[in-house]
Amino acid sequence: RAFLVMSDAPPPTGVPATTTTWEAPEGGEFNQPPSVRFAVLGDAFLDISVGPLDSIPVPGSDVEVELVSQHPGGSALNTAWHLAAQGVEASLFAAVGRDRGGKTLLDALQSESNVKDPSATLAVLKYQPTATCVAMFGQGMDRTFISAPGAAKVATLAQLLPNGMDALDVTHVHIGGFYACPGVHGGLVSLVKKLRDRDIKVSMDPNFDPNGEWRSPAMRHVLRGESAVDLFMPSEVEACEITGRDTAEEALEALVGDDRSTSDAPVKLAVIKRGANGVLAGDCHGRRWSAPACTVSRVVDTNGAGDAFNAGFLRVWAQGGAVDEALRAGCASAAIAAQHTGAVGDWAPTALSVDAQAEAEYGEKQWWQKGILACMAPRKLA
Repeated sequence: RAFLVMSDAPPPTGVPATTTTWEAPEGGEFNQPPSVRFAVLGDAFLDISVGPLDSIPVPGSDVEVELVSQHPGGSALNTAWHLAAQGVEASLFAAVGRDRGGKTLLDALQSESNVKDPSATLAVLKYQPTATCVAMFGQGMDRTFISAPGAAKVATLAQLLPNGMDALDVTHVHIGGFYACPGVHGGLVSLVKKLRDRDIKVSMDPNFDPNGEWRSPAMRHVLRGESAVDLFMPSEVEACEITGRDTAEEALEALVGDDRSTSDAPVKLAVIKRGANGVLAGDCHGRRWSAPACTVSRVVDTNGAGDAFNAGFLRVWAQGGAVDEALRAGCASAAIAAQHTGAVGDWAPTALSVDAQAEAEYGEKQWWQKGILACMAPRKLA
């Protein structure tokens, strides 16, 4: 398949820049998108990116690569970073150690991101190191990680939310890195119930379970019953492991469909990320959606692309956009992220850039618009 890089620069005058529209009232003035405020709760990692590699190095060998670099990471941190870059108010509730890694993450959040007041929301644990992950990447191999979860693993909800859930002035809570944060599992059922009682939407990205205990009681509770999240956002591998199904399509039905073995209601909406194969989505009312992946000519680093997808999707969906529009925004956000090294950085795209990418990829265009966008598109990364 031939791929095409789309620029993350704003579109020229006259070219549509967004896929989400808002109707004008009779008075003639356009309504603004609903104001949304996110609390993103979960993991914060210091990522060490190594690559590009063609394969995992042979034990005992010494392999030269182009790049070994250090970046902020972790599913919750990445999602909050991208949400804030796209103009959404987002606070990060995660734990770091009282060490150099923790200072590095805080400095990056304060100087490079738009995340709201991270010094007030990051929990600093005195006797635990900051979570660290070595991420090996390359076009000839699957992403491979070696993680030391440290503070992310042991932090409890009481430590992440010392003022309690009632102190959160938000419209949406996103939980990232579920499996990296077992310390929060004990209080998760109560948290989700209380949030839903306050009409606060709850979404979750589980991430990979390094221990292989995919179907833990905590996971079952957030997928069915009173404590089920509103939106569940696994990868294809994660969805199949959690449900015990062989395909993404079967896993989607297991997540949002009827289960004759229980009367507990499922999650309202599930989105399954499939990398280059795009995304599938479905809700508990039987509606189904899909979107192909955005085309990318040069994949630099896919680490964090799923979290970038989360942010693009959540921004549109939380503001009242349709699911298919949100899927396209998510894919566009992920495509831009895959063209950069590291999961986040000062390159994180704005909403304008994401929507321009989505429009260029998925929108219906006149011949002259296609020509302009084709001229915008090619951009080789150094």
